Amino acid sequence: MIIDLHLNEKSVIIIGAGNEALKRIKLLLGEGCEIIVIGEKPISEVTKLSQKNKIILKKIKITSTTFLKQYKPFLIIASTTDSILNQKIVRAAKKMKILAYASDSPDSSDISYMSLIDIKKTITVAISTSGSSPIMAKKIKSKTETCLQKNISDQDIELIKIQKFARIESKKHILTQIERKKFLYALMNDKRVKELLKDGKYKAIQTTIKKMVKDWK
Repeated sequence: MIIDLHLNEKSVIIIGAGNEALKRIKLLLGEGCEIIVIGEKPISEVTKLSQKNKIILKKIKITSTTFLKQYKPFLIIASTTDSILNQKIVRAAKKMKILAYASDSPDSSDISYMSLIDIKKTITVAISTSGSSPIMAKKIKSKTETCLQKNISDQDIELIKIQKFARIESKKHILTQIERKKFLYALMNDKRVKELLKDGKYKAIQTTIKKMVKDWK
């Protein structure tokens, strides 16, 4: 099952500070989470991220799993060059009901990394082989990306933003989820909104949505 973890304001620990850890750091930087990297000899790129306050770097050599009791993160990523230590970390984390991932052993991990296609920083499409073949996932991504970029229009992107605004507004005035869902579908087919969207009048759309929400019965 593919899910999207909401890591905003949560704590993620990465054990190891080499190239493999750097890959995971880069994937996490835009997630709004606290990233704690623990490694005795960080590579220069990891050190630079620490200096820019993008991550918290602890220059410590990890030889056991006792550190988990101190930090208790939401997710832990074991990316050391010691596969035995990685497995110890994963097992200990699972006992503490902490999500765990080992870079060298996706099969024993709670999560799998996917090949991601980012479309105008609004839509994310994930391609996964459930850890069976990251190489094939990347190959399929390259085949799919051009098609998606071509077929998802700027208007589609604006409609997503409009729907987000409408969802927030609807929660202020429409009490039930069923009625909110009906409202959002009605909004998709509203002639006034369609005309304003064609003209690029986004502030006018927001004003229209606010009125529609208040008048919704």
